Amino acid sequence: MDEPSVERLAVHRVGNLSRGERLQLSDRATEVDEAVSDLILAGYLKGIVSDKRKYQFFHESDLNQNELYHFTRQFFRGELDFLAVSQRIARHLQAHSQHPNIREGDLLVILFNGLPYGEGTQRGLGVFKSEVRDDFLTVIESANVFDVSHASGINPRLIDKGALILENGPTVYAVDRLGNQTKFWLDDFLKALRVPDTGSSSKMMVEVLDQLSDDIDDPSAQARFKDEVLTLCREETDVSPRQVAAMAEKFVPREHVSQALDNAAESYGFALDHDAGLPAQRVFKRLERTWSKVGVGHGISVLLPSELSLQGVRSSDDDEGELTLTLTLLRRPPNE
Repeated sequence: MDEPSVERLAVHRVGNLSRGERLQLSDRATEVDEAVSDLILAGYLKGIVSDKRKYQFFHESDLNQNELYHFTRQFFRGELDFLAVSQRIARHLQAHSQHPNIREGDLLVILFNGLPYGEGTQRGLGVFKSEVRDDFLTVIESANVFDVSHASGINPRLIDKGALILENGPTVYAVDRLGNQTKFWLDDFLKALRVPDTGSSSKMMVEVLDQLSDDIDDPSAQARFKDEVLTLCREETDVSPRQVAAMAEKFVPREHVSQALDNAAESYGFALDHDAGLPAQRVFKRLERTWSKVGVGHGISVLLPSELSLQGVRSSDDDEGELTLTLTLLRRPPNE
């Protein structure tokens, strides 16, 4: 099987329309020598391919109306040459660069070949925007003298914004290191939704359960909720969002459960499949770490080892202001 390689590279400069910054398009592709190719493969390509960064192009009515998807399909079908598709991508990015936090930067469009696909290979278009330049020191040798000079450049191992668009299917790997400032890269430029994986889905489920637990004011009821969830995770191989939602609705209103799921979906970029089974042991271990801290009322929390669960809390307050809390604990059966 062929090894991944860099076939073509084009660089354009994209500005911010709201600040009147120009779009500067290169009129030819860039020559790529072996050293540059090795840096790109070790940095940009290796740094973006991950299940945690797997997304899928979408459009509300017709996927072909997703502009970036449409441009790249034209290229992969041979209807656009490489320089033309790179320029269209740059114009598309410039058109969506209007948020005040979006910086001017260099856009690198890279054609990769030899990417794994089943038993064969496929091509991919890499789109990387560098918004932050790194400063470097370079050592210059002349005869027996060594001088130090300053240089500024792009670090391919530190991706500001990136996407790898694959030839086969609507899959795209994406990263936005500065996404807390503006979500335009994923939401507007790529228009892509995250493809859930087991790890991210399990983590989301734990965060939803933790939020629902916090919504239960009574410490004893909260402890019963946690025990029921942990028992379910101990006894089952897989647990589904529908199972835990039904369990949570015994303790909090249904609208709280729906709101917690909606908030998590907005944060993660995908919604949980209500009937999809998640590894129960993975959920259990995450919850065990998260739920070791238990509230007992009066703004007080205690840390309980995993083999103990809180069954009840009694409090008494004497005339001198002394507060006494009596905790009833139950030892859980060992987790097999």
